[in-house]
Amino acid sequence: MPVPEEVRHALSRWCAERIPDAERERHRVGYTIQGADVTILDRRAPTYPELGAEWTSTPLARLHLAEDGTWSLLRPHPRDRWEPEATGPDPLLLLERVSTPQAPA
Repeated sequence: MPVPEEVRHALSRWCAERIPDAERERHRVGYTIQGADVTILDRRAPTYPELGAEWTSTPLARLHLAEDGTWSLLRPHPRDRWEPEATGPDPLLLLERVSTPQAPA
């Protein structure tokens, strides 16, 4: 089941609201979609951009859209797997459980 367009727009807004404008050159929250899975990512600019390094992406959470229209929130597990945390009809309400790491001072 593909992720509905209105959910994509809401996720874009949610991600943009996580990081203040002044920090966005170095820190962002974004998402990727693969099928019925949405992975929320903490993205950081390279420490030494002159070396041509890419931004790093660390998964914060995954949302999965089931065939019946319910969403599941999964959190990353240290052993390269995802652990279920909650389910519900609204993916944004599930994301309220996700905290965004702060940028280093």
